[in-house]
Amino acid sequence: MMLNKLPLVLTCAAALLLLSACKGKKQVDNFVHVDVYGQMNSRYEPFLTAKFRSFSHERATLPSGRKIMVSEVLEANFYDRLPDPAYRERAQMIVLNSEQEAAVDPNLVTEFAHARKACSTQIPCYLLVPNSVGGEQRDAAQQLLDYLAPVVTTPPTQPSDPVAPR
Repeated sequence: MMLNKLPLVLTCAAALLLLSACKGKKQVDNFVHVDVYGQMNSRYEPFLTAKFRSFSHERATLPSGRKIMVSEVLEANFYDRLPDPAYRERAQMIVLNSEQEAAVDPNLVTEFAHARKACSTQIPCYLLVPNSVGGEQRDAAQQLLDYLAPVVTTPPTQPSDPVAPR
């Protein structure tokens, strides 16, 4: 009778060991999350989605070695919720269609001064990293912003020095 129960006891013991081994090792999240908030079904959505993918494949790593994970949070009622500071605090990046959309809140208007124009000439969008974002999340959001909307610096113009005829 005891020999019949031996396989069952061994199977249960192995399952318990495996279960305790899985519980003992906690998965470490080696990602810095950047949640990008914007309007669902906007004209810029397909463009940014493609850019997020290429960013993830090309260079989504911080100097610390942590990887950057970009998530789109696109909602149908985005503009209704945007004036709520608690809602905006969840975002590491906000996408707007125009400067006028920043007028929903005086605090957002102030922050909009740091927004960058991105997307394309035909479909403009403005990207903003809120002031409330800090630490590695800010570094990750800034890296994404630099990828999507690089800062273009124009070289200083040289005064023309006409050469006198000799």
